[in-house]
Amino acid sequence: MNTEREFAYKVRHHLNQGTDQLDRKTVDRLFAARQNALAHQAVAGARLSLAGAGHVAADLIFPKARALIAMVGLAVGVAGVSTWNEFEKAAENEEIDSALLADDLPINAYLDKGFQAWLSEHFSQD
Repeated sequence: MNTEREFAYKVRHHLNQGTDQLDRKTVDRLFAARQNALAHQAVAGARLSLAGAGHVAADLIFPKARALIAMVGLAVGVAGVSTWNEFEKAAENEEIDSALLADDLPINAYLDKGFQAWLSEHFSQD
């Protein structure tokens, strides 16, 4: 971009040097033509068009949509992890229940608080 700007300055400088050799009438006509050209130059972005709507969507809506998508993704991830942990806990409880039901222990052994501690130690080691 700087090389374009430098080129434009060089061209302007050469054109300004050339105007020193022109008579006053020609310089005035060139100045009037330049002013006329600038007055008729189309201003960028003055009219709303489909491309303008695209810029509005890209600049205003998409950044907010990205944040919303990120928050929804985070919420879905947290819910998924929570559900997965619940399934893991249910599977662990199912394993413990199956082992207890398959055993030939009397009912009083299951009511003993020390037995519950032994069960949690026994199954945490596996």
